[in-house]
Amino acid sequence: MAGQLRFAYEFRPPQWRPRAQVNTRTGVLVVATLFWVAIYVTLGARMLARGKPSLGWVELVLAVVSIVVGILLVLAWHAIAQQWTRRLHSGVGPALNHSSLAKLSPSEFESYVAQQLFALHGYTVVNTPDTRDGGIDIVVVDESGRRAIVQCKRYKGTVGASTVRDLYGTLMHSGADLGYLVAAGKISAEAREWAVGKPLVLIDGDELVRLSRSEPETSQIQNT
Repeated sequence: MAGQLRFAYEFRPPQWRPRAQVNTRTGVLVVATLFWVAIYVTLGARMLARGKPSLGWVELVLAVVSIVVGILLVLAWHAIAQQWTRRLHSGVGPALNHSSLAKLSPSEFESYVAQQLFALHGYTVVNTPDTRDGGIDIVVVDESGRRAIVQCKRYKGTVGASTVRDLYGTLMHSGADLGYLVAAGKISAEAREWAVGKPLVLIDGDELVRLSRSEPETSQIQNT
């Protein structure tokens, strides 16, 4: 619980959303738009059938529903258009699978993590020098200037608890609010258990592949 409160009031982690959600929401919006058109057509047909300028209670209800639904649709289409615009103009390369990640050099892996997991979501990212980085590969800054540190492990083996303990020590020394461990391989159960309740986020290779195919949950974070 302490870790969750720390996340809520300090560094704001990105909210990853599967790319399929935008496709699903677009489909739902298309169906809702067709429903609105059906209401509008029904209203027009009933008014023509009445042959009077006045509205009966059924026509009045249809008119109110048509107006309300129309306003909601305009707002929804505006939001979905922004999401599609961000997707089409993100400038981000394709998400990599496990075999492609394994072919990256350590520096390339760090750059991939920085871009795909953080820069895409509007965070300011700084890749630290490969030498004398103090265990910090990437520094991530949110919209309020709060910092998180990222440590990247590209090797295929399993990351153990000692690595997580080292990251936690580095986090405490750096004064950052949150620490990420991003691995191309596996993260041991012992390491995950040790990280419980601490301001640490552990991302293994499977999770990295999944998150690499995500997109920003909201547009509140702005690129700097």
